[in-house]
Amino acid sequence: MSKMKTVYDKLLPDVKKQLQASARKYGSAKRLKYILMSKTMWNELTIEDMKDLLTFGDVTSYKLDWQSFMYGENILEK
Repeated sequence: MSKMKTVYDKLLPDVKKQLQASARKYGSAKRLKYILMSKTMWNELTIEDMKDLLTFGDVTSYKLDWQSFMYGENILEK
């Protein structure tokens, strides 16, 4: 039986790399990393979690459309 992937596991490599770098510097980024490791679906995240992910994952929000916010497109692997 395979382990179910978490939101953290599903992050695009560039986003995950930037989040890891931020987690080494900031406690709130480390907290976000653990939150993402505890969730298995995008819709379990709060708006605050998504805001922090955009900040600490270095994701530019003006390039994202509504599907990115609703379903994690352009943030999560397909």
